[in-house]
Amino acid sequence: MAPTFEDFIQSPQFTFFVGKERKPIVVHAAAIAATSQHLDALVNGGMQESETRCARMKDVSVDDFIRFCEYAYRGDYTIPRWEELLPEPSSQNNKNDDLADDNSPKNLILQNCESPRNRAANHNCAPVLLAHARLYCFAHLRLIMSLKSLTLQKLQKTLMSFDLHKNGVGDIIELARYTYSNPDLPDRSGDETTDDLRKLVVEYIVCEIDTIGKCDDFIKYMEEGGEFAGDFWRIARNQMA
Repeated sequence: MAPTFEDFIQSPQFTFFVGKERKPIVVHAAAIAATSQHLDALVNGGMQESETRCARMKDVSVDDFIRFCEYAYRGDYTIPRWEELLPEPSSQNNKNDDLADDNSPKNLILQNCESPRNRAANHNCAPVLLAHARLYCFAHLRLIMSLKSLTLQKLQKTLMSFDLHKNGVGDIIELARYTYSNPDLPDRSGDETTDDLRKLVVEYIVCEIDTIGKCDDFIKYMEEGGEFAGDFWRIARNQMA
């Protein structure tokens, strides 16, 4: 039987020293142990950490670990706020006003999404996108399968609700770079199976290639080659077939 919230609160406390700064974060052991067998073994498995009731988490930032703790307690996590950049010219603002008045079924549905819709060209979406991606990698490394699924769902919802503009292409490329450079994610397997996060990012880029393909950031990234270029052409080929 799954532990209850009462079980969480009444369980012993456990301290994680997080990030390069070794910031102490105190949580309830049962909440962390319930997320995966890997962390259950860390907290309750009889190792030194379970005896001292503390452990080091040096490969994750404080903000990302707090999101994980939030997930451990309530099954969800909070994303960063959109960062507003310098305003665009008035012509762009007028265009966005028109979009705001769009009562199409897609827009009406997206109004109810938990991820805020980024309509304006003066928003930096990279912190939001990367927060999902980093938490996915954290969950992958520690075998927290339900959190992996949740991060993919939330990232996909964010991308679907994002009105991509030229200024936002760099944020998408930054997401792709992080996804493909992270050493904790597996490379493409012999049967051409691609990691789910990488697949989602590439599929989005293929779908938005009319906008992304015109930007220098994308061209430069493609010229670097690597697995991203191979995955991009494979998925693009399948969509054109």
